[in-house]
Amino acid sequence: MIQKLKFHQTEEYMIDEFVYNTLKEFSVNLNKEIAIVLNRKGRIEEVIIEKKEFAELENQDSFPKKAALIFTRLSSVSHPSMLDLSTLIMKKYDYVMTISLKTEEATIAFWGSLLKEVETVGPHKIEYFYNLDISSKISEVDEKQREREKIHETLTEKDERALLVDVWPKSSSELDRHLLEELESLCKTAGVKVVDTVVQVRRSIDPAYFIGRGKAEEILSICQQKDIDVVIFNRELSPAQIKNLEELLLRKVIDRTDVILDIFARRAKTKEGKLQVELAQLLTLLPRLRGTGVLLSRLGGGIGTRGPGETKLEIDRRHIQRRIEEIKKELEKVKKNREVQRKSRIENQVPVVSIIGYTNAGKSTLMNRISKADVLVEDKLFATLDTTTRRVYHKGREFLLTDTVGFIRNLPHHLVEAFSSTLEEVKYSNLILNVVDISDPYYYDHIKVSEDLLKQLGAENIPLIRVYNKIDKVDISSVDVFDNVPYVFVSAQDGRGIDTLLDMIVERI
Repeated sequence: MIQKLKFHQTEEYMIDEFVYNTLKEFSVNLNKEIAIVLNRKGRIEEVIIEKKEFAELENQDSFPKKAALIFTRLSSVSHPSMLDLSTLIMKKYDYVMTISLKTEEATIAFWGSLLKEVETVGPHKIEYFYNLDISSKISEVDEKQREREKIHETLTEKDERALLVDVWPKSSSELDRHLLEELESLCKTAGVKVVDTVVQVRRSIDPAYFIGRGKAEEILSICQQKDIDVVIFNRELSPAQIKNLEELLLRKVIDRTDVILDIFARRAKTKEGKLQVELAQLLTLLPRLRGTGVLLSRLGGGIGTRGPGETKLEIDRRHIQRRIEEIKKELEKVKKNREVQRKSRIENQVPVVSIIGYTNAGKSTLMNRISKADVLVEDKLFATLDTTTRRVYHKGREFLLTDTVGFIRNLPHHLVEAFSSTLEEVKYSNLILNVVDISDPYYYDHIKVSEDLLKQLGAENIPLIRVYNKIDKVDISSVDVFDNVPYVFVSAQDGRGIDTLLDMIVERI
């Protein structure tokens, strides 16, 4: 078979009718899938029969790195599999072509290693590819890579350029605008430069593209004009929507959850924190395995790809599920250690006070002010992720003060699940301090987000004090508070109201 194919070389570096018919004849007669390896001159270097022999090929380095792979498929599927695409990327082939012998359709996938994208042509009837100018297509991909390489030489990770996208109903509110501003703050924390924002007003979400296809094509034009690296949606996208958008926009597409996970990956310092971030990443990735799309953009760097879980992005569903179980077992050990510590506290009768609140409300600053702890403080969302506990003495009383991860609106359920071993500590508190940024115009909404999550954790019946922080930024006389729970005004920054807060804590524990 090899000699028969080699006798007829494909000078245009592409399949022709003779090669196709020969491949089909042998594949059907043997009832096995066949692959051929071509170099850039169109020379057929090798013929591989079945996946077993193909797997052996993957371990060899003797074949030209700039080559093509053409596969036959006995099924009706002509789209390249994850294995085909992985081989295309890892072995740096110019393209992979897969041919369905049932439908006589074929699909080609081109890889641009610097662009971190796979571009596909097809599926089309096999006759379409007899006349396709493959040399020009390869040159086009090469040119794109050279242009992008020049740009990447001058860019750093912080220079990643993003376009924000949101959909608002016709009766959009100030809260919608606030949510978009919040996403921009999240991007700033993640080290991403927001270049532009696009908002579409529509009655319902498009199931295929989230936004309409026409709007998506408009966004593609903006991305090309402004050299956008990543398109970030302010709502949670389905796997199918991510796949369709990436194929159309030719660049990485992520949503609000991915941005939060990226920040968490940056902030995790302890082993427990890193495990929780990895678990959250894998729980996010698992339903998207079939919707990641042919762009495979999560192989690249930048936002949405950082952290302990990033190396798991190409393994299959079974391996991901196995890793999830391993992490859960490790976190279960952490949970048991916490239970031992908790029993010790109960025996010693040391009360526990937990600090909760919306992200960037000033929890870590308050923690430092009360306990003299050296917790990282930044004017960024989710500045700290790992839990900190310190012993505090006031007026002859002793208690443990615990700082927890910040809350945020629309926090996905699986993310709460991943951090359950940390958040469940709140359930065993004697008192909860809900820290509120009184300078934020949406502070009442932030209170609701935080205290709704307390209900989700089963901690709604624990005594609570609302700590209205940042009074140094507002005129307190103009603030109206109508609370049915104890509250206090403080400035964790300059110390005003801290003694009053400590007195309230001691009184209630």
